[in-house]
Amino acid sequence: MKKSRQLLLLLGVILSCIQTDLYAATYRVDDTATLTNESQVKMRWRSMGANNNNGNIVDGASLVTIRLNTSPWQNKVGQIYMVLPPQPIGQVMVDWSTQGKLLAGSLVSGNRTLVYAGLIQAPMIEDTIYVQVHSDGTRLLNLHRLEFHFEIDVE
Repeated sequence: MKKSRQLLLLLGVILSCIQTDLYAATYRVDDTATLTNESQVKMRWRSMGANNNNGNIVDGASLVTIRLNTSPWQNKVGQIYMVLPPQPIGQVMVDWSTQGKLLAGSLVSGNRTLVYAGLIQAPMIEDTIYVQVHSDGTRLLNLHRLEFHFEIDVE
């Protein structure tokens, strides 16, 4: 009797874990209200010091006001990620600081990084971030637009 009860309890735990995974979903977050302070970021060659192995790296920076429409997930728990798809110019590295609503972090093209986790309390999450971009300058032959977006995983 005791073993069958333990087995049922274990089965219940396993089913609840599976059920949680079935209901977790990823959605794209509407960020159309986001504003960049500059339409074009000027990239500059990284300085070449005596002990500098930076080679062909170029750097650029810009302020961006992030506005995420979180109204569909208000009063739900979720994790929001900044996403930078793979780029035709090769690997692009980005890092940013925030004013505190979103998490500071870094990101390499082809990946996503957590920028918010917890209860979504408002219909809009807004923060101003200072973004720094680093890339191989030999691959930047023309203007190139980085297409970031945001995703949310909701439980």
